[in-house]
Amino acid sequence: MSQQVSLKLFLDNHIFDGMTDKQIKIMVAAIRIFAEKGYANTSTKEIAKAADVAEGNIFSKFDNKRGLLNAIVNPVIATLFPETLSQFSDAKIAHHSTRLHDFIGAMVADRINFVTENADVMKIFIAEMAYNHQLRDAFRHQFQTTTAFYTDAITRNLNLLKATQQMVDWRNPEIMRMIWSLVGGLIISYLFFNQPITDHDISHAVDGLTKALSR
Repeated sequence: MSQQVSLKLFLDNHIFDGMTDKQIKIMVAAIRIFAEKGYANTSTKEIAKAADVAEGNIFSKFDNKRGLLNAIVNPVIATLFPETLSQFSDAKIAHHSTRLHDFIGAMVADRINFVTENADVMKIFIAEMAYNHQLRDAFRHQFQTTTAFYTDAITRNLNLLKATQQMVDWRNPEIMRMIWSLVGGLIISYLFFNQPITDHDISHAVDGLTKALSR
């Protein structure tokens, strides 16, 4: 991963709009240090020094270290689910113009691109999700209340792929677990073990999932 902090998620979603230069510097420094050392092992004093601001600037905007973490991970929760699924309309699938391979390929590529473009933030998010029950609750609430379009699109598309005899007739949660287990393995290796994700890796993942899920 690059040593330079990627801010694509924040820039694309205008998270920095209305923030001062000092506040943006605090966010950037916190993302870099949280990703390198972990949230628990980072102090606000260390963040302030890296951002070249007074420690009080952190408290005046974010209240405390937890508030700063929330400012970093909340945009991830709001943007984690892909809007690109909408390109696979019911009509296209029903008329066989979209293959199972294409559908899986778009899902895999979209989420891997999202992670690699926001590697530092995603590393923080995943690490905190492992033991931060408040973050898990927030993620669950966001999923249930504002991402119905995602689950509806997934359900419709999987059902249509099964109806057109392209996909095995398994329960949709089983299908999604298989897809995200493989994708998750690539992502964890990339974020925490510095293993690159190549086009070859993505191609093999898509081919393997297509073979496993084909009828």
